[in-house]
Amino acid sequence: MEHPTPLWRPEDPESTPISIYRLHINNKFNLALKTSHDLHRWTIRNPHAFWLDIYAYVGLKPALPPSFLAAGRAFEDKDIKDVPRFFNGINLNYAENVLTDPEGATTALINLREGEKLDGVRWSWDDLRENVRRARSALLRSGVKMNDRVAALMSNSSWTIALFLATVSIGAVFTSISPDMGLEGCTSRLLQVEPTIFFADSSQTFKAKRRSMEEKIVQIVAALKKKPQVVIVPLATVSLPYTLLDDFLARASPADKLEYARVPFSHPLVILYSSGTTGPPKCIVHQHGAVIQLKKIALLHNSLTPRDIVFQYSSTSWVLWNIMNGHLATGAAVICYDGSPLYPDAATKLRICEHHRVTYFGTSPRYLLELEMSHIPPSNFDLSSLRMVTTTGATLTAAQFHWFYAAFPSKVHLSSVAGGTEIMTSWVCSDPAGDVYPGEMQMPALGQDVDVADAETGASIKHTGRPGELVCRTPFPSMPVYFWGDEGGKKYREAYFERFDNISVWAQHDWIQFNPATGGCQIHGRSDGTLNPSGIRFGSAEIYSIVEAPAFSADIADTLCVGRKRPNDGDETVFLFVRLHPGRTLTPSLRSRIESAIRTSLSPRHVPRFIEPVPEIPVTINGKKVEIAVKKIISGADVRVSSTVANPACLRDYVRFRNAEPRAKL
Repeated sequence: MEHPTPLWRPEDPESTPISIYRLHINNKFNLALKTSHDLHRWTIRNPHAFWLDIYAYVGLKPALPPSFLAAGRAFEDKDIKDVPRFFNGINLNYAENVLTDPEGATTALINLREGEKLDGVRWSWDDLRENVRRARSALLRSGVKMNDRVAALMSNSSWTIALFLATVSIGAVFTSISPDMGLEGCTSRLLQVEPTIFFADSSQTFKAKRRSMEEKIVQIVAALKKKPQVVIVPLATVSLPYTLLDDFLARASPADKLEYARVPFSHPLVILYSSGTTGPPKCIVHQHGAVIQLKKIALLHNSLTPRDIVFQYSSTSWVLWNIMNGHLATGAAVICYDGSPLYPDAATKLRICEHHRVTYFGTSPRYLLELEMSHIPPSNFDLSSLRMVTTTGATLTAAQFHWFYAAFPSKVHLSSVAGGTEIMTSWVCSDPAGDVYPGEMQMPALGQDVDVADAETGASIKHTGRPGELVCRTPFPSMPVYFWGDEGGKKYREAYFERFDNISVWAQHDWIQFNPATGGCQIHGRSDGTLNPSGIRFGSAEIYSIVEAPAFSADIADTLCVGRKRPNDGDETVFLFVRLHPGRTLTPSLRSRIESAIRTSLSPRHVPRFIEPVPEIPVTINGKKVEIAVKKIISGADVRVSSTVANPACLRDYVRFRNAEPRAKL
């Protein structure tokens, strides 16, 4: 691969936190590492030394005892597929590592809601600690115990963060769902985790209007077999017969101090949800020790300090919300925004950046594309405080890199990053000491043994510049503890460790390619059937559960849902193919019913861009839908059909969708 011309270079690379850490490693281990890439190679070749060192360097509490350091082992001597435990015998608490140090009077959180004044509501660190203390006391006095699940159907807000920190301070397990998730999406998650207490916003904000969620809350609670206590956050007048947030907080006792239950490093912290291509959403349990990853990324890769103002746009269903919370652990102030990024126009986020003097702005390639198409110049806004913009959820194209540096201040460090719900951190992230090249992510995260595996053999092809499977070859401390309800770990192993028969690696099911000349990389999309339009990841099974339900059985015989991402596409487009019963047609009315059902049960972001009739759905001899082959075909690839496909001839029919354009709205 070629060595492109950099679009951005750091003014003083040696003064960046990642370079200062590299010099620390050089001094401590008598090395001569010269770049961040050199540092990364050292961290994956010396994993025990690195993880032991970074624990102390980022200031985790409590400090490691001398006996632990003397043993020189950060994790168990096990194969990666056996999920080795890190820092066995060390007890800590995530909330303690967020709340203990920051200066009380400085700003911790800024709460903004769409349609309201840009000033928002500010909480100082003292305010946050006091509200966490009250919530913690109220949880305990409501009977919540260690290991109980606390669920929140709430928007990105200061109170959502306070309830999260209060929950984990007592060793209970937090799980959050965005209010725009449909009824079926909510119940399929909560039925599995059985929360002891359930917090819910009374309404949802959309285009500066509040839409009541009362009916949905009642339906969710009715669907749960194990009935939780219900607490409503009243964003408008409430008529529900449940406890309101203020009444819940009134249970707190002034005598209850803010204390932290120190639990094993691998103790459950949060449950996130990742949908595969079959079955209900997987419930991914992450550990308290994930704080080491979050602080590493925030401090070294993002250079965050207590002087920073962070604006990470995210819903509470996305892993980015958890990563945003990790930024708090540096003492930085975090903006919680509840609303559309495009209302009243695409410049909404820029107004927030200007008004609050944002220094770190996390967004998506889709938003930057919408901003570009809006023709609203970023130069209309005072972005002089902005020093870093990160994008994730999808690949940022080379063209978007060039547009960004023509539109935004040239001093801003633009970084395309990639991680996952499964790891609650980044695979590939920013290098504040390195150059930015168009279309490339800068470097693998320190300690993450990211490699490119040949799709057939699993052998490393990273050095060749050819694309292949994204794999991790050594353990890392934010591997999920387990999947909730996955007795024996079968689903966990199937999800990440059974891609290759001959080697033991974590397979992320992304298609990645490194540039040997720069050390940067590109991720070309998913290598499995998971859908990822604009960073909203979901499984085809969530769509099938709706369109193959009895409500559509009179018309629809079978369906196939896949994504299309051609080489020059900046985003993945979702196709829903439907095989209709003889004599039936895909009328505008049926199409509208399908879209409405998906929108209501899941969310507007889950509605496929294309709904197309086809004469036949390809299946294997075992009756499984053939998703990957169709995905590759409509994305422009020539596919060698597996001998397991029962009806291979029908695949030729899907070639015509490579250049399909959406139908005009009637």
